[in-house]
Amino acid sequence: MQSDVELVRGIIEALNRGDVDGMLARMDPEFEWRPLESSPVARVYHGHAHVRRYVEDWLSTFDGVRLNLENPAEIAGCVVADVHGHGRGRASGLEIETRFCQVWTLRSGTAVRMDEYATREQALTALESR
Repeated sequence: MQSDVELVRGIIEALNRGDVDGMLARMDPEFEWRPLESSPVARVYHGHAHVRRYVEDWLSTFDGVRLNLENPAEIAGCVVADVHGHGRGRASGLEIETRFCQVWTLRSGTAVRMDEYATREQALTALESR
């Protein structure tokens, strides 16, 4: 049986390959993606169609998008992972680099929700308040 950390790694690996179908295959049809609040596109993306659109928008805006998981751990029934993201703006050619933290909620071998936070400390505080 696949561990929750392995499931999350599989989702991120599919995203890094640009395999949106492979990513969605590991997510519940009602999956909720909650991006960083500071994001200009901050809103909840609910369900495969909205998540697909959100991810495909990012993939079409940036070349070489790559997310690297750091320190993934199962905490309070979730997977908490720091993320180091890289990419290059297609129009500008500018390199981007970002760091944030994701909290993945999983149920029966499927991802049902993911919340992003600016820091691991913020993620852990939010997880404690659930």
